[in-house]
Amino acid sequence: MGRTDDLNEERMQILGGRLADLSVIETVQYFPSGKEDRVVATLQSSYYPNVVDTATLEIRLRLNGEFNIQYFEEWAGERWSCRWDRHPNTHNTRDHYHVPPQPREESAVDAVYPDDPNGVLRVVLQTIEKRINDVWATTDPVFPSEYEFEKEYGADYLVDT
Repeated sequence: MGRTDDLNEERMQILGGRLADLSVIETVQYFPSGKEDRVVATLQSSYYPNVVDTATLEIRLRLNGEFNIQYFEEWAGERWSCRWDRHPNTHNTRDHYHVPPQPREESAVDAVYPDDPNGVLRVVLQTIEKRINDVWATTDPVFPSEYEFEKEYGADYLVDT
């Protein structure tokens, strides 16, 4: 995938720097090979139970204010992920959330995000923090294939449709 001309590269580097300062983040890659339009952060494995192999956060911002932020967890061959989006589309409002464990267009819900990318990142990190706490809250982990979204990650910004 190649670079696109409308990336807000400067803001993406600023947000990547903010991520790099957080204890939960292990590494930040700026526009890595194969994902040249994103900043990719890997989260510290010590923040997750052993059943979670890796967790990553990918950020893509456009100059016009549109964004796509995706969070992934890899679980012994299964993937749990969700995505925060702001862009025009035919399936939801401009601001919408693709729910876990497998983000799909038909299950996206309308959302309301802050205007500023810093505020959006704050919402994303709060959701990830809640997710990490919930993964640790049980001795019998709920694998991605067993998980059902109940609007528990983002009650403050998800809009009932």
